[in-house]
Amino acid sequence: MKAFLILISFLLCINLNAQKGKLFLSSWHDTENGDLKSSSDKYINSKKEKLYYYISNDNANVYLEMKFVNLEVQNRILKHGLTVWICMESKPDKKLGVRFPIGSLNSVGRNKPKIPDDNVNTEASLVIPLSLAKTIELIGFISEEERHFPADNADSFRGSVTLDNGMLYYKMTMPIVKLPVRNSKDGNGAMPFTIGFEYGPPVAQPAYTPVLLWIKNIKLATVK
Repeated sequence: MKAFLILISFLLCINLNAQKGKLFLSSWHDTENGDLKSSSDKYINSKKEKLYYYISNDNANVYLEMKFVNLEVQNRILKHGLTVWICMESKPDKKLGVRFPIGSLNSVGRNKPKIPDDNVNTEASLVIPLSLAKTIELIGFISEEERHFPADNADSFRGSVTLDNGMLYYKMTMPIVKLPVRNSKDGNGAMPFTIGFEYGPPVAQPAYTPVLLWIKNIKLATVK
């Protein structure tokens, strides 16, 4: 009987741990740093997706920073676009997203300059697509009237991409008030949620399959 009770307790502990999962703790955002790039030692290297990322927050915003060193990946992001998926459920889904840049091949406009060949991956081929990375597209935000707006919008989601010494730097500011975050029952900040980074064409193509990285159980920082 004693052995049976021990076994039941052991199974319950396993189940609870599996439900809780490992938390990814966001860092408190250094407001004194402003729009400057975070130090390199803060980034996490995701080798499979060929990107470095860093997540931080304050009481108003969640800040996503990424950097890409691979030239082919840089071209894919600027030409085909990048989407940040936000999911409040335990199982990741792609219902709510912020697309920036939308990709020079997806941009519209009468005076749009000629885009370099999609198969060309050189530093020179980045110039025009980088100059067109000025628009944010919201996906699934039914309460937002504007679905497309300038990336430097101070009242909503805000993004930037810059090229420096062969490195493509990406930054996205997401107002917490516009995210469907849920407060924890114990009053200790928001419930953990999931973010996905996906770059490539909005619809998969034979030669360009989108690359997707999910970061699960993100817990926002509540103190400095």
